[in-house]
Amino acid sequence: MTGTETVVKSKDWAEFKREWRETFAEHAKQSGVSFDFVDTAPSPGTEEGTLLSVDVADYRIVGIGARVMFGIMTGNAFIDAKAKFSSLRTGTLYGEQQYNTSSSAAHGIFAKVTPQQVDAIAATVFMDLKAAK
Repeated sequence: MTGTETVVKSKDWAEFKREWRETFAEHAKQSGVSFDFVDTAPSPGTEEGTLLSVDVADYRIVGIGARVMFGIMTGNAFIDAKAKFSSLRTGTLYGEQQYNTSSSAAHGIFAKVTPQQVDAIAATVFMDLKAAK
């Protein structure tokens, strides 16, 4: 997982990455897929699998607690990221997918917050990986 200089220097970047790591690990477990979250892309090797590289252009974390407590005053959560799928063994690029999510503070406490948005992205990624098999 990478991002622009502004993104990776954000005070909540570690929390954002943790959300992705935990959410994707849970989806992998539910799918019966081996999953490792690494900070640097591995070199091509002998292991079969798919490498998912995520580049985050921008994001804003809004947690469930903040949404419940402050409603529309918390503003919108959003994620602007591009994922690249490639062969873990050869490094060959299979494809790319842009993921843009946004909540609407106008929906009050029911607007999707960051954990729900990451969960929706993970669900889509694992559905796409399953379909590609």
